[in-house]
Parts: sequence; structure tokens; C-alpha cells
Amino acid sequence: MGTNASEGLSQAERLIAETIASSRRMGWTESGAAVRCITFRDYMSVCLYAPQYGYYRKGIRVGKAGDFYTSSAIGEEMGVCLAAYLANAAAERFGAEGGERLELVDWGGGIGRLGRQMLDAWRSRNPEQARRVRLTVVDGHPEHRRRAEEELAEAIAGGSARVMNEAEAERFPWEAERTIVVCNELLDAMPVHRVCRVGGRLLERGVAWDERRGRFYDCLTEPSDGRLAEASLARDGMRLREGQTAEVSLDGQIWLSGLLGRLGRGLVVIVDYGDESEELVSPHRMDGTLVCYRNHLASFDPYEAPGEQDLTAHVNFTSLRRAAQDAGWRESWYGTQKRFLVEAGLLERLVAHADADPFHPAARRNRAIRQLLLSDGMSELFKVQVFASEPDPA
Repeated sequence: MGTNASEGLSQAERLIAETIASSRRMGWTESGAAVRCITFRDYMSVCLYAPQYGYYRKGIRVGKAGDFYTSSAIGEEMGVCLAAYLANAAAERFGAEGGERLELVDWGGGIGRLGRQMLDAWRSRNPEQARRVRLTVVDGHPEHRRRAEEELAEAIAGGSARVMNEAEAERFPWEAERTIVVCNELLDAMPVHRVCRVGGRLLERGVAWDERRGRFYDCLTEPSDGRLAEASLARDGMRLREGQTAEVSLDGQIWLSGLLGRLGRGLVVIVDYGDESEELVSPHRMDGTLVCYRNHLASFDPYEAPGEQDLTAHVNFTSLRRAAQDAGWRESWYGTQKRFLVEAGLLERLVAHADADPFHPAARRNRAIRQLLLSDGMSELFKVQVFASEPDPA
């Protein structure tokens, strides 16, 4: 990389440009010129997760001070509904025999707010059952873990909660425990490959470096993984039209398969935005679903401010279902977040009140419920998918 090109680059941009310069992968531009490149998946991985420089490795990323909100920031209602569902599911699946501990894992749990909300609601709903529950918040962001330890300080002191980094959680022997894993807006943050059909061929989108302009740009390259081959994608209903681009989250599938392979008796609850393959490659999605967030504003340029903006794509629930089935698990529930919340009793938490104060607890609760169910159609875009390690009890 030339001296002029390196001037004014952020640490993340410099790292990516150097990675491209040393890459053995070749691609080509629309004009057919050969260029050195990396896959978009590898570019996204550095942008989000490079130590010290990646978006998810520095600063607080959720809430008012971050770039996006999660459902737990709206109020406690999501945690209450999840706790209601999980308490019933645990009673049906694991029974009430003995004092065997139940592990509740909030993977990608951020600052621990949703985990605390679930634990508090579970204790209010079924104190005896909740005494056997131990909450583990797993997160890869050091500052998030510190905040989670503050959020859960009382529960940690009492032995009913703990905070782990991802490496610790990967090593923990979950197979020896009865375990429920909740993943709220986790999989949409995993790096994705971008595939496209050009000239009748299925190709992969790569990222090259324009040294003269000091900017990254799109190129085409051969598929980097056999699982991106046309026949493999067709298993999940991914059939692209000419000129269409779509995202494939091999990282998400690999992560889920690995998790299910380590669990014993358990449930995995995934809450995220996305859809089935058929919708994700429909004619109105010719450019895929990739979107960027910064300061609560959305954009569609992944090469603007690498490492300083969130990059995310819709979750493919068809591919997750297939990955779970391949791991010997079964889907026990799937539907919109709206339907899940209603079935879990969210509407029953609406409170009639005559107080005109918009900050009255009842008004705040009702507003949070309406926001979860109606806000921008997100409750329909968000889905809940539950996998079980064994058939549901008869």
C-alpha cells in the first residue's frame, strides 16, 4: 500500500487494505480487469470484530448512546414474555423433579438487560422454579461484559448469574446441564457471504482496494466455499435470478450447528429479523438485505467508515432450520415476534388507567407494548424460532 493511500486511513481501513494487499484471492471488475481481493464476508468480519478496531469491539453499541436499540431497551415486556414462555417450556420439557439446575444462557446478551429482565420475571412468575435457574450472559464485547456485571451485580453475588466471554462459553460443558439458550438479535450481526448470479453463473462478491482513490469497492470472484455452490444453496431454496445478489450466513449456520452439538437436553430460542429463503430471494430483493447503521441512521454503503458502523443482513430461517435438523434437533415453534408475544400473554399486560401523566408506570408499559407490536412493522419482520433437542412431551 502506497504512502499517499495510507494517509488519513483509520486503523480498521489500514488493516483491511493490508489484508487485501497480501491476499492470494483474485477477482475482476465489471470491465473485466483483474484485481486482488478478499471476500465480502472477510471484509465484514474485520469491520465488526477485529480486536480493538472492530465495531463490536469498542464503545457501547446499543441504546441511546449507540447506533441501534434492541427490544429490551423498549421496556421489560420482551423479557417478561420470554420468561413466561421459558417457564412453561422448562416445566413441560424438564419436569419439576429434584433440584437439578437449569441453565439460562443469553448468548450475545450485551449489557445484560434482557437477561436481568428474564430472571426477574421468572422469579415473579414461579419463585420455586426460578431458584434452580442460573443465568449466564455471554458477550464478546469487553465493555458490554463490564456493564452486564453491573446490571447483574446482585444476582452474581447470590450465585444465580454470571458473565462469560465467548471463548469461555465455547469451552463450557453445556452437555452436562439442562440448558435453554436465548439469542436475541445475535445472528444478524454475524458476517455474511454475498453471492450473485452474473451471466448465468453463481459468483461471490469480493472487496478490492482502490489505492489511488483510497476507497474499497465491489468486485466479483469465484465462490470461496463449496457450501456456496448452486446445488448447496438450492437445498435451502436459494435460487437467484440473473443480476440478483443475496446474503448467505455460513457463520450463522456453523455457529448454530456447533452450539447444538455441545448441548445436551435443551432448547434454543432465536429472536431476530429475517425471513424464509423464498422471501429473501424474491424479485423485490434484487440487491439483497445488507444495511448499515450509524447514529441510529440507516444507509446502504458498507464501505463508508469501516469499523465505525454496524453491518447487518436479514437472517435466513430456512437455512437455520436445515442446520438444526442436520444436527438432530427439531423446530418446535416458529412464527412472527408479534404472534409469539401475543401467545405469551403480552396483551394481558395492558393496564387501564386514567392518569394523564405520560410517564406514569401504566402509561409507559402500555406504550412499550404498543411499540413492540406495532412499531414500523418490525414485530412482523422479527421472527422467533425455537429448536428442541428431543420431541415435545406427548
